[in-house]
Amino acid sequence: MKRWGILRGKEDNLVKGLEETTLPFKKLGERYGVSRQAVHAFSKRQGIKRPVKPREHQTGECRFCQKLIQISKKPHSEFISIHTILKEIGASRVKFLYHLQTLRDRGLVDEKFGRLHSKRAEKGYAIYFKKGLSIRMIGQKVGIKNFHSVIKKHRELGWNVPPSLYAYGGRERSRIKSEIHRRKQR
Repeated sequence: MKRWGILRGKEDNLVKGLEETTLPFKKLGERYGVSRQAVHAFSKRQGIKRPVKPREHQTGECRFCQKLIQISKKPHSEFISIHTILKEIGASRVKFLYHLQTLRDRGLVDEKFGRLHSKRAEKGYAIYFKKGLSIRMIGQKVGIKNFHSVIKKHRELGWNVPPSLYAYGGRERSRIKSEIHRRKQR
Protein backbone atom coordinates (compact mmCIF):
# COMPACT_ATOMS: atom_id res chain seq x y z
CA MET A 1 0.00 0.00 0.00
CA LYS A 2 2.95 2.31 0.40
CA ARG A 3 3.30 2.59 -3.40
CA TRP A 4 -0.12 4.15 -3.73
CA GLY A 5 0.40 6.61 -0.89
CA ILE A 6 0.94 9.46 -3.36
CA LEU A 7 -2.49 8.90 -4.90
CA ARG A 8 -4.35 8.55 -1.59
CA GLY A 9 -5.63 12.12 -1.38
CA LYS A 10 -6.02 12.49 -5.14
CA GLU A 11 -8.01 9.37 -5.93
CA ASP A 12 -11.32 11.15 -6.45
CA ASN A 13 -9.79 13.70 -8.82
CA LEU A 14 -7.90 10.98 -10.69
CA VAL A 15 -11.05 8.89 -11.11
CA LYS A 16 -12.86 11.94 -12.43
CA GLY A 17 -9.96 12.71 -14.80
CA LEU A 18 -9.88 9.13 -16.08
CA GLU A 19 -13.65 8.89 -16.62
CA GLU A 20 -14.24 12.30 -18.18
CA THR A 21 -11.14 13.13 -20.23
CA THR A 22 -9.24 11.45 -23.01
CA LEU A 23 -5.89 12.63 -21.68
CA PRO A 24 -3.20 9.96 -21.96
CA PHE A 25 -1.97 8.19 -18.84
CA LYS A 26 1.37 9.99 -19.13
CA LYS A 27 -0.25 13.45 -18.91
CA LEU A 28 -2.44 12.39 -15.99
CA GLY A 29 0.60 10.92 -14.25
CA GLU A 30 2.50 14.20 -14.67
CA ARG A 31 -0.49 16.10 -13.27
CA TYR A 32 -0.64 13.94 -10.11
CA GLY A 33 3.12 13.33 -9.72
CA VAL A 34 3.20 9.61 -10.55
CA SER A 35 4.26 7.49 -13.53
CA ARG A 36 1.95 6.52 -16.37
CA GLN A 37 2.21 2.89 -15.26
CA ALA A 38 0.85 3.86 -11.82
CA VAL A 39 -2.12 5.63 -13.40
CA HIS A 40 -2.73 2.66 -15.71
CA ALA A 41 -2.57 0.19 -12.82
CA PHE A 42 -4.93 2.38 -10.78
CA SER A 43 -7.49 2.52 -13.61
CA LYS A 44 -7.29 -1.26 -14.09
CA ARG A 45 -7.72 -1.88 -10.36
CA GLN A 46 -10.73 0.44 -10.19
CA GLY A 47 -12.21 -0.95 -13.45
CA ILE A 48 -12.60 2.50 -14.99
CA LYS A 49 -13.87 2.70 -18.57
CA ARG A 50 -12.10 5.48 -20.47
CA PRO A 51 -13.96 7.61 -23.02
CA VAL A 52 -12.85 7.13 -26.61
CA LYS A 53 -11.80 10.06 -28.79
CA PRO A 54 -14.19 10.55 -31.68
CA ARG A 55 -12.44 9.67 -34.94
CA GLU A 56 -14.51 11.74 -37.32
CA HIS A 57 -12.34 12.65 -40.28
CA GLN A 58 -13.24 15.80 -42.22
CA THR A 59 -12.48 14.87 -45.84
CA GLY A 60 -13.52 18.29 -47.13
CA GLU A 61 -10.85 20.02 -45.04
CA CYS A 62 -8.08 17.39 -45.30
CA ARG A 63 -5.46 18.26 -47.92
CA PHE A 64 -4.43 14.61 -48.40
CA CYS A 65 -8.02 13.55 -49.05
CA GLN A 66 -8.50 16.41 -51.50
CA LYS A 67 -5.33 15.42 -53.38
CA LEU A 68 -6.46 11.79 -53.52
CA ILE A 69 -9.88 12.79 -54.85
CA GLN A 70 -8.22 14.99 -57.46
CA ILE A 71 -5.92 12.14 -58.60
CA SER A 72 -8.84 9.69 -58.69
CA LYS A 73 -10.71 11.91 -61.14
CA LYS A 74 -7.99 11.54 -63.79
CA PRO A 75 -8.80 9.19 -66.68
CA HIS A 76 -7.73 5.59 -65.98
CA SER A 77 -6.90 6.51 -62.38
CA GLU A 78 -7.25 2.92 -61.20
CA PHE A 79 -4.15 2.13 -63.26
CA ILE A 80 -1.95 4.57 -61.29
CA SER A 81 0.36 2.72 -58.90
CA ILE A 82 0.59 3.37 -55.19
CA HIS A 83 4.19 4.56 -55.61
CA THR A 84 3.17 7.35 -57.98
CA ILE A 85 0.28 8.42 -55.76
CA LEU A 86 2.55 8.53 -52.69
CA LYS A 87 5.03 10.67 -54.58
CA GLU A 88 2.29 13.07 -55.70
CA ILE A 89 0.64 13.56 -52.31
CA GLY A 90 3.87 13.46 -50.29
CA ALA A 91 2.64 11.23 -47.47
CA SER A 92 3.77 8.05 -45.76
CA ARG A 93 2.24 4.73 -46.76
CA VAL A 94 0.35 4.42 -43.44
CA LYS A 95 -1.16 7.90 -43.75
CA PHE A 96 -2.04 7.22 -47.39
CA LEU A 97 -3.81 3.96 -46.55
CA TYR A 98 -5.82 5.59 -43.73
CA HIS A 99 -7.04 8.45 -45.95
CA LEU A 100 -7.69 6.14 -48.91
CA GLN A 101 -9.77 3.74 -46.79
CA THR A 102 -11.76 6.66 -45.37
CA LEU A 103 -12.52 7.88 -48.90
CA ARG A 104 -13.46 4.37 -50.08
CA ASP A 105 -15.79 3.88 -47.11
CA ARG A 106 -17.59 7.12 -47.92
CA GLY A 107 -17.76 6.28 -51.64
CA LEU A 108 -15.69 9.29 -52.75
CA VAL A 109 -13.15 7.20 -54.70
CA ASP A 110 -13.48 3.98 -56.69
CA GLU A 111 -12.76 0.69 -54.90
CA LYS A 112 -10.05 -0.13 -57.47
CA PHE A 113 -8.22 3.19 -57.03
CA GLY A 114 -4.89 2.73 -55.24
CA ARG A 115 -4.78 -1.05 -55.62
CA LEU A 116 -2.11 -1.27 -58.35
CA HIS A 117 1.26 -1.99 -56.74
CA SER A 118 3.55 -2.40 -59.77
CA LYS A 119 5.23 0.60 -61.38
CA ARG A 120 5.98 -1.55 -64.44
CA ALA A 121 2.31 -2.41 -64.84
CA GLU A 122 1.48 1.30 -64.51
CA LYS A 123 3.95 2.15 -67.29
CA GLY A 124 2.59 -0.70 -69.38
CA TYR A 125 -0.98 0.53 -69.01
CA ALA A 126 0.09 4.10 -69.87
CA ILE A 127 1.51 2.81 -73.16
CA TYR A 128 -1.49 0.51 -73.65
CA PHE A 129 -3.94 3.43 -73.46
CA LYS A 130 -1.95 5.88 -75.61
CA LYS A 131 -0.16 3.94 -78.35
CA GLY A 132 -1.31 1.27 -80.73
CA LEU A 133 1.36 -1.29 -79.82
CA SER A 134 0.85 -4.98 -79.35
CA ILE A 135 0.56 -6.28 -75.81
CA ARG A 136 3.70 -8.34 -76.27
CA MET A 137 5.65 -5.27 -77.40
CA ILE A 138 4.41 -3.26 -74.42
CA GLY A 139 5.49 -6.04 -72.07
CA GLN A 140 8.97 -6.04 -73.60
CA LYS A 141 9.26 -2.26 -73.27
CA VAL A 142 8.34 -2.17 -69.58
CA GLY A 143 9.99 -5.43 -68.55
CA ILE A 144 6.97 -7.65 -67.92
CA LYS A 145 7.32 -11.06 -69.51
CA ASN A 146 3.60 -11.74 -69.83
CA PHE A 147 1.73 -8.45 -69.81
CA HIS A 148 -1.24 -10.24 -71.36
CA SER A 149 -1.74 -12.25 -68.15
CA VAL A 150 -1.63 -9.02 -66.09
CA ILE A 151 -4.40 -7.56 -68.25
CA LYS A 152 -6.38 -10.80 -68.07
CA LYS A 153 -6.09 -10.88 -64.26
CA HIS A 154 -7.30 -7.29 -63.96
CA ARG A 155 -10.25 -7.97 -66.27
CA GLU A 156 -11.23 -10.97 -64.14
CA LEU A 157 -11.10 -8.74 -61.04
CA GLY A 158 -13.58 -6.37 -62.69
CA TRP A 159 -11.24 -3.60 -63.81
CA ASN A 160 -12.33 -1.67 -66.89
CA VAL A 161 -9.52 -2.65 -69.28
CA PRO A 162 -10.57 -1.72 -72.83
CA PRO A 163 -9.65 -3.92 -75.78
CA SER A 164 -6.24 -3.35 -77.30
CA LEU A 165 -5.77 -0.51 -79.79
CA TYR A 166 -3.42 -2.72 -81.78
CA ALA A 167 -5.02 -4.30 -84.85
CA TYR A 168 -4.03 -7.93 -85.26
CA GLY A 169 -4.91 -8.16 -88.97
CA GLY A 170 -3.53 -11.26 -90.69
CA ARG A 171 -2.19 -9.73 -93.92
CA GLU A 172 -0.86 -6.58 -92.28
CA ARG A 173 0.87 -8.58 -89.59
CA SER A 174 2.51 -10.99 -92.06
CA ARG A 175 3.65 -8.06 -94.23
CA ILE A 176 5.31 -6.38 -91.24
CA LYS A 177 6.96 -9.67 -90.20
CA SER A 178 8.35 -10.24 -93.68
CA GLU A 179 9.63 -6.65 -93.82
CA ILE A 180 11.39 -7.10 -90.48
CA HIS A 181 12.84 -10.41 -91.70
CA ARG A 182 14.19 -8.75 -94.88
CA ARG A 183 15.82 -5.96 -92.83
CA LYS A 184 17.56 -8.50 -90.62
CA GLN A 185 18.98 -10.33 -93.66
CA ARG A 186 20.64 -7.18 -95.06
